[in-house]
Amino acid sequence: MMQTIAIFVAAYRELSARRLFWLALGITLVVVGLFACLGLNETGISFLGWTFDSPFYNTTTTSPETFYKQLFVSLGVEWWLGLIATLLALVTTCGIVPDLVAPGSVDLLLAKPITRSRLFLTKYASGLLFAALQVLVFTTASFIVIGIRGGAWEISLFAAVPIVTFFYSLLFSICALIGVVTRSSVASLILTLLAWAVIFTINFAEMIVSRGRLANEMEGRSIVASLASTEDPPDDETREELEADLARVREHEPNWNTAHGWLFGIKTCLPKTTDTLALLDRWLIDPAMLPQRGEDSTRGAEGAFGSRRVRGGEFERAVRDERRAHSLWWIVGTSLLLEGCILALATLIFARRDY
Repeated sequence: MMQTIAIFVAAYRELSARRLFWLALGITLVVVGLFACLGLNETGISFLGWTFDSPFYNTTTTSPETFYKQLFVSLGVEWWLGLIATLLALVTTCGIVPDLVAPGSVDLLLAKPITRSRLFLTKYASGLLFAALQVLVFTTASFIVIGIRGGAWEISLFAAVPIVTFFYSLLFSICALIGVVTRSSVASLILTLLAWAVIFTINFAEMIVSRGRLANEMEGRSIVASLASTEDPPDDETREELEADLARVREHEPNWNTAHGWLFGIKTCLPKTTDTLALLDRWLIDPAMLPQRGEDSTRGAEGAFGSRRVRGGEFERAVRDERRAHSLWWIVGTSLLLEGCILALATLIFARRDY
């Protein structure tokens, strides 16, 4: 146990000695400072005395609590922690495993009374310190800002610490495996970023196809409802048009379902990076408290998929409900299983390699 603690302490000292660690920490506090400068008034969003009119975000449509929570999730977690801070963390920690297996360094560590598997996994866990410390600082500062500015002391904000750290671990496990195989920090970083880009591309493609499939399905239901209407029955000309549109919708339905089925299956086998971060939105923000788009709006459905009968507000709620219906096992369980397989392979290579 003492050897494990010593490795963790050494890893912390190594991280804190790097300028990038303190740079990322400083930028984190600047982001929270900008976060605190934003506010709500009767007409829209305020920033350092300036007001930007908004029909969706003002004190009549949104509470300060919900406004700051949404800022925390969408801007703070998804953009800052989930993108920029993650890039900084990968740049900082990508050399942990290659440095571990470097000649001279690994000889000294293997001479200590600790198994190779334990040594590797301890080094891997110490690499997560960077992400965990950054998230903890950001969440603590945001907790204070939301408490003072939003009037809500939400202890549930600290769920961001394990969620974002787990999100980072999905990428860092890939980085660790590549580091063991190549013994190169540069290769570890580049190939991990490439893997992240592939994961993001597949996730984005699945999201787009899912929206198209849902818009097509909702348009079909709307046409069927119009044809079956007894209060306002369509005339012969309108009925012919509706039946032609229904035939077109049903013709496209198998294509949408097949494409989404393939993409969803591929995504199931990959780390759920985007869905992991989206768990915070699911747990922290009540959709009923968000400003609602008008029922008659067609934005979001017509512009992207040619749907003429799907109302924008209804469509966006259907998309959100479908995303929130994904089980915790599918998001976390399958990702954790894949991460375990990657770590097991990396540990096996490290334990059996001759140094």
